[in-house]
Amino acid sequence: MTTTGPAPGGPDGPGDPDDARLARIAALVDAGNDAFLQGEFRTAHALFDQAVEAAAPFDQALYVHTSALVNRASAADRLGDHPAAIASYREALGLCDRLAEAVTGAPEGTEVVVVLRAGVLVNLAQALQNTGDFDAASTSLERARALLVPRDEGTDDNRTDHDGTDDGATAFRLDADTAELLVGCLVSLTALTIQREQWARAHELAIESLEVVTRHHPGLSGRPLLNLATIHEATGRPDLAEDFAHQAVAAFLASDTPAGVTEARQSLAQTYLRSGRLDEAAELLTACQEYFERTGMGAQSALGLDLLGLLAVLRGDPVKADELYEQSVARFEESGAVVSAAEVRVRLAAGLHAEGRYEESEAHIQAALAVFAARGLGLRCAQADFFHATLLEDRWVNGQGASTDPALPGRAVGLAVPAALAIDAVRFTLASGGQRERWHREFAAPAMRLAFRLAARAGAADLVSELIESQCAGTPLMDGSHGSHDSHGSEGSDGSESSPDADTGAGAADRGASDRSLAPPRFLGPSAFPEPSAPGEQPGPMDTFRLGTALAGVAASAGLRVSPPPRLALNPAGPVALDPYIRHAETRYGGRIRERRVVPTW
Repeated sequence: MTTTGPAPGGPDGPGDPDDARLARIAALVDAGNDAFLQGEFRTAHALFDQAVEAAAPFDQALYVHTSALVNRASAADRLGDHPAAIASYREALGLCDRLAEAVTGAPEGTEVVVVLRAGVLVNLAQALQNTGDFDAASTSLERARALLVPRDEGTDDNRTDHDGTDDGATAFRLDADTAELLVGCLVSLTALTIQREQWARAHELAIESLEVVTRHHPGLSGRPLLNLATIHEATGRPDLAEDFAHQAVAAFLASDTPAGVTEARQSLAQTYLRSGRLDEAAELLTACQEYFERTGMGAQSALGLDLLGLLAVLRGDPVKADELYEQSVARFEESGAVVSAAEVRVRLAAGLHAEGRYEESEAHIQAALAVFAARGLGLRCAQADFFHATLLEDRWVNGQGASTDPALPGRAVGLAVPAALAIDAVRFTLASGGQRERWHREFAAPAMRLAFRLAARAGAADLVSELIESQCAGTPLMDGSHGSHDSHGSEGSDGSESSPDADTGAGAADRGASDRSLAPPRFLGPSAFPEPSAPGEQPGPMDTFRLGTALAGVAASAGLRVSPPPRLALNPAGPVALDPYIRHAETRYGGRIRERRVVPTW
């Protein structure tokens, strides 16, 4: 969202509106802003649309015209019409170019246009992210960040590179408005890295956004706190996730942001589902869904249907779950959120499999895999393959009716082993030993057990032996000394190239599957952490923010760095253990599964 603000100066044109007409256009934008902040997105969209139409004929109304386009696009994005939002944002960027030409040589006007352009880029990135165009979203956000971060805050040395596009550099200090945009930019970058499951980077960005909030705009703590809740839920820290979600609720309440309050409560409901607190989750999800449906928040209501489907699975009502999942897929796809729709398809496949509708089940999985692969989401492909292998195992062992397909064992093994290796490799990217142990216990170990079980059932004795050898090899500390021993080429001596690529950074806890059930739940069973004490009186906004910052520091505590295991030579003349599966996993999912160095096992 932008505000109308002071329009930059520029030459008068023949079609200039009078002051009264310009004031009426600005009033429409302001009224739309008020409706947007109250969650009345349909009303906001209609008001912004009127403002766009009224401002379009007049050159002197370029600034308010651009603001109206941006805000109309924001409302469309909230309503789930992401393609329309992208079109409006791109039209606004074109107007920014015209504005920049009009204020050439006027420093104050140039600064206004720079901030406006940054706001358009931040909002455009959100819509692009919703459609799964993560590369374009990242480019847009890095351009905005380069515009917004003042030179005296060390951007050249301390920030990530952007795409090199020169949109005009800023030299001003952040005020409340530009700080709000910068927080929005960092929050969106965090959300993007969450989508890509790059958890270490996501945590860094979430902390950075909290630091900007601390210095410039404490009232905006809700979004960074909500991102931290998501990150810690996904990386196996449900106690911290619940704390952050409660604080995000309090922060949004303090800032009178109803949509934010409801999104934070939906996040809290996910935590309750993971810990098996189904009644508490149901109460929150039902209330949230009513709000999202009433306000027309398409993407959030689609997510709500997905979570209600999971709730139905956990309560033993698969028929209702399938119905809710189908509605969720349709709503996500209507809004252009194809990645989210693909995630739901994997869960829908479970219900169809249980009904013996194997071809339909596999069709949904293949459709999901195509979406993940097209967007470089390697770990999600691994998770989908792992779940697919569990379904094939069930069909192989417990299939009813027609005789067992003789190709099933080979298909199941071919999916399970590379997927297990990729899922196991995630733990080498986590800095905290506690997180690594948790990841191994809840996600990697079930995947490896499936690989062992399928290999044994298929009678693949050599594969079982190689899996045992690989799992017993241990995890080396990252001491930077591995490169000199690499028989396939030198690794970087600093250990940086020993880490898996960022795209295999981690897998969300809500994307996996347990070998105890064919249903692919968002969360794997009850939390192993003790439940936090019941919350008392809700803290005020500043207390909430300070506690969130303190918890973020605890969550970021350093652990011992580790590197992926080396490849194992089974004998002087023989192959590398699991070599074809490792190569297949690295090709199919991206990233590093094993170090390139080879060590002997004899």
